[in-house]
Amino acid sequence: MKIKNLFITIFVFFSLVKIHSAKAEDNLILRIVSLNTLSADILSKLDNKSLVGIPGSSLLKKNVELENKVVVSSGRMPPSIEKIIELKPDLVIGSKGFHDKVLSKLNQLNIKTLETETKSIKNLETFIEKLSKTLNKDKNILLSKIKNCYEVPKERKGSAVVLASTKPLLSPNSQSWAGSLLDRFKFNNISNDFKSNTEFRGYINLSPEILLKKKPSNLFVITYPGMPQDNSAIPKNLEKIIINGKTKIHTFNYYGFINPGSLETINEACGKLASI
Repeated sequence: MKIKNLFITIFVFFSLVKIHSAKAEDNLILRIVSLNTLSADILSKLDNKSLVGIPGSSLLKKNVELENKVVVSSGRMPPSIEKIIELKPDLVIGSKGFHDKVLSKLNQLNIKTLETETKSIKNLETFIEKLSKTLNKDKNILLSKIKNCYEVPKERKGSAVVLASTKPLLSPNSQSWAGSLLDRFKFNNISNDFKSNTEFRGYINLSPEILLKKKPSNLFVITYPGMPQDNSAIPKNLEKIIINGKTKIHTFNYYGFINPGSLETINEACGKLASI
């Protein structure tokens, strides 16, 4: 009887140890470095304690949750591998095409990395799903912040073109974030008729002749950080192109429409597209 009680005691003890270990593992806070603004913004809302390193960006300066985070990059300079290593991260998140070299070097140092490519709302949903599962958090915390992106219209909204640059005339097709948003909100993007012919995948060089021939109903002009936003302003080199008077001019911010930026800027862009 004493032996039986002893075995029961030992079993209960190891069961308690196992339960305690599982709880400790559940409460383990990962150390994550984000090399792009969108991932940093998402992490700050999903599990801010896990985020230890962020990129230098004017957009992130507005987020009070990121005030005490270590900045691992600045401007157009590549991220500092030394700073990243000092943070002893469990995971480093970067953008495909922009952070390939840095992520490759970190992989060689046995630091786990995650490469992201956000060119559509579906891509964003997939990333949110993956990150939520990794951190054991509710993805709906994030999806509720882009609710305008689900207010999609039933009817087509006419032809459109986005001018990400006016010198040269650079326009996104459906293989880009901006192009996919136009598709989502039922605009007929004239740039979808052409394959990407620039170093930037998802973008094409347009000629003035194409704009004159296609005569889009909607023209989207982009304002960049530091530029004043004026819906009535048309770049001078486009004044002779938009001659029919039927083309509506829409001014959109770079963040949210060309570059996803953050959940807030994405939601703003979606809301503006839905209102047209």
